[in-house]
Amino acid sequence: MSGAPVGNENAAKGRRWRDALNKALARYANPETQITAGQALDKIAENVVARAISGDWDCITEIATRLDGKPAQAVMLAGDTENPVTFNHTVEFVGASAAASKT
Repeated sequence: MSGAPVGNENAAKGRRWRDALNKALARYANPETQITAGQALDKIAENVVARAISGDWDCITEIATRLDGKPAQAVMLAGDTENPVTFNHTVEFVGASAAASKT
């Protein structure tokens, strides 16, 4: 069995924060900047794109991560001459009868 222990409410807290942000973005309006309710997230996205185009590496990274996902982390596994890395593989067939394996 995997997952969070019984009673863990961390995921619910994350959803509450996301829901609160979505509500605030939907309600936000500012007549001085001509942002009407419901446009806040679009304006934020436009600003991120504009800053990325001007060379802001954080904005470039954010766009790349959102569009392509985070790159897989490279893991180097290496030994040395005194302590080489060794691998042992075992293959075990479970539940196959001798008669079934001959067909």
